[in-house]
Amino acid sequence: MDSTGFWIFLITTCVIPGMNGQSVQMDDGRWGYIGSKVDLRCRFINSSPPVKISQVTWQKLVNGTKQNVAIANPSLGVSVAPPFRDRVTFKNGAVRRRTPSLEDTTITFSTLRLSDESSYICEYTTFPAGNRENTVNLTVYVRPTTQISLSTPTLVARSSNLKTPVATCTCANGKPAGTIRWETRVPGEATNREYRNSDGTFTVQSEYVLVPSKDTHKEMLTCVTSYNDEVFTDSVTLDIQYEPDVVVDGYDGNWYLNRENVQLSCQADANPTVSLYQWRLVNGSIPSNAEIRDNVLTLKGPITYDLQGTYVCDATNSIGTRSGSVEVSIIEKPLPQIATGDVISVVALLLAAGVLMGITITVLVLKIRSKKGSSSNDSPSTKLSQTIRKRPADDIQHAGRFYEELPNTADYVSYRLACNKEDYPEPYSPPINPPLSFLPQHPYPSSQPTPATSSSGNSTPKNTFSPPSHTMAIFKYPSVPGMSSPPPGVAAYTFPKEQYV
Repeated sequence: MDSTGFWIFLITTCVIPGMNGQSVQMDDGRWGYIGSKVDLRCRFINSSPPVKISQVTWQKLVNGTKQNVAIANPSLGVSVAPPFRDRVTFKNGAVRRRTPSLEDTTITFSTLRLSDESSYICEYTTFPAGNRENTVNLTVYVRPTTQISLSTPTLVARSSNLKTPVATCTCANGKPAGTIRWETRVPGEATNREYRNSDGTFTVQSEYVLVPSKDTHKEMLTCVTSYNDEVFTDSVTLDIQYEPDVVVDGYDGNWYLNRENVQLSCQADANPTVSLYQWRLVNGSIPSNAEIRDNVLTLKGPITYDLQGTYVCDATNSIGTRSGSVEVSIIEKPLPQIATGDVISVVALLLAAGVLMGITITVLVLKIRSKKGSSSNDSPSTKLSQTIRKRPADDIQHAGRFYEELPNTADYVSYRLACNKEDYPEPYSPPINPPLSFLPQHPYPSSQPTPATSSSGNSTPKNTFSPPSHTMAIFKYPSVPGMSSPPPGVAAYTFPKEQYV
């Protein structure tokens, strides 16, 4: 093998494996708003053994060609191209040292411009591995300016009911384009248009269209602009001009003969305000005793039949003239009047009667519910579960008496019923003899027991069953030595409805 082949083999076996560990790390994409600061990260991951970094070059990709932005060279130092010289710097100070460290060559844009949006290449020149590079995309956003205004200085309500643009909302010079929506109580429609500007920004305009009317006067329109995650709002109040809406007040239907000094008032709702009021009488002329001041017509002196008729008020503003009228009738005698105090008294009485009726109904409902509850509490099962009241001096042991502990509560209750009848105010019925029962009196036929003989001489029944000879349970007082049993004057008590089955 000649010397040339030996060196090729040596480079292939020693250098190439180390080249696989080298890489340039960058972000996938970066963004920022125009005028803000943004960092473009670039780090070189060296191999083991490390290779020598000869130079780092930042380039901007413009229409398929590479334009130098900044260069860092260990021998020549740092240089930035003139278009970026005032705005681009290496973030890591070690790059600018006399003996620089070029593993981290992140650059910073201090003031972003719309023209900075592009793809940027960070290229490492190494020896003997060659060049390594990576790319990052920089996106520049532009916040739009929003504005809302009335479409025309003067909005007039016409009788034609034509739809008219009343307000315009503009979201101008934004990147990307914003979206516009309207918030208002006024029914209408929105029309949107979008334009692309020469610098790559977008302008969106939205017009709100409705039929101008008196009802839409002083209503608010709010333009809501959404841009990325930001929301901008702006509002305007509609100023709709319309003709006067006229109503004549003052006639109460009680204009009677000889009544003094009555007047009519012309009330007009208009925008702009009414500049001229005129009074006239249909099929006649205004009486000579009438006095007119602006929108008020006063008829002085006593009323006569000559004053009746239809009075008309004409109200005029810059938009037009509208009229209102009232028919006046003269009566001979005044109508009966109800005093204000009487009206208040009647209303108060009605309110009091209503409150009293409500209280009565509530009390009745509560009483009905309480009766239902008491009836359910008085059921037999509830009565049996209640504790039997006894006198304070009464107890299980009386003077001169001693009772053994009874086997169960039922026996004790039956014993109390037998011995202390005076404790229970309700009438007590003595047991019926023979006792009444719904059970058969003799459920089992009588049979003679079969005697059996045993070696011991005792007689014991074998495999036989005989029911009790009696069908009723009889309670007997316990016998205690030294005491009479049962107590004097008390006979044995028979349970009237208990039988052995």
